[in-house]
Amino acid sequence: MSQTRSIAFTKMNGLGNDFVVIDARRERLALAEEDVRALAARDHAATKGCDQLLILHPPRNAGRDKGVVFMQIFNADGSEVEACGNGARAVAAYLASLGTPEPVIETLGGTLQAHAPRREERSGGIIQFPGIIMPTPRFAWRDIPLAEEMPDTSQVTLHPDLPPAFMVNVGNPHGVIFVDGGTGGLAAQYGFELEKNRLLPEGANINFAACKGDNIIELDTWERGAGLTQACGTGACATAVAAFHLGKIDNHNNEFRIEPPCARDPKLKDNSDRAGIHQDNLLEILVDYDGHSLDQQGPVEFEFEAEFEAGAVS
Repeated sequence: MSQTRSIAFTKMNGLGNDFVVIDARRERLALAEEDVRALAARDHAATKGCDQLLILHPPRNAGRDKGVVFMQIFNADGSEVEACGNGARAVAAYLASLGTPEPVIETLGGTLQAHAPRREERSGGIIQFPGIIMPTPRFAWRDIPLAEEMPDTSQVTLHPDLPPAFMVNVGNPHGVIFVDGGTGGLAAQYGFELEKNRLLPEGANINFAACKGDNIIELDTWERGAGLTQACGTGACATAVAAFHLGKIDNHNNEFRIEPPCARDPKLKDNSDRAGIHQDNLLEILVDYDGHSLDQQGPVEFEFEAEFEAGAVS
């Protein structure tokens, strides 16, 4: 960045998965990878760090796919990615606060339609529950993508010591591995290695899931470019899709409740340094394959607003 100027941002989170949201629709903003990494660092004086940085630009599409904004998504390592489910809900809530209750959001991974947020009063304040209709899941090996042609991407071996992964693209690539008994730290143990697997030329988000009955699924996600996060919206979507296709379903309404780490770990739920950690914060996923649609809902919180100096982001 050649000029120094104050940049306003909004700090938000969905289930503790936190974001720096910058509205750049009126004034162009471009950040280098090192700028993103600095803003995402947990010791950054203004932002306090984040899992993803979201920059809102004027819409790029025309016709029926034209949105209110184009959402540019950066992971904490500075890499630009196609999709972020929790981030899309956060941006939907942000835009709703400005008077657009059901925005259409453009991303590299597809165009998203938001629902008007539901509002609930909790002990920590008013929590918003926006919903997002996600892109139609894609299963072809080229669309995920995989490095090798595979007619069946529902049983892909990524590691000899693990069950096969169900591979799917829900706006970004995911592998879902179902395990018995509980996820038990498997994402921390295997996530980085699997993200870089030779079969994944663009990397992938890696999900370890355990079915608990009544369509409740315990989920830990290693996010490509971000590592372990307290929740992953697209990971929850991918896991619901995998559960549906693999027959891991306990009722006939195709509604899944995805339980991220923050809903299970008392240390995370009691962490007073991070907003958005609430008892029973389950990320609810609705799957309707009659219409080839995937709908996710979950809580979003506004943490604070502040500014940083462009040209002095670190």
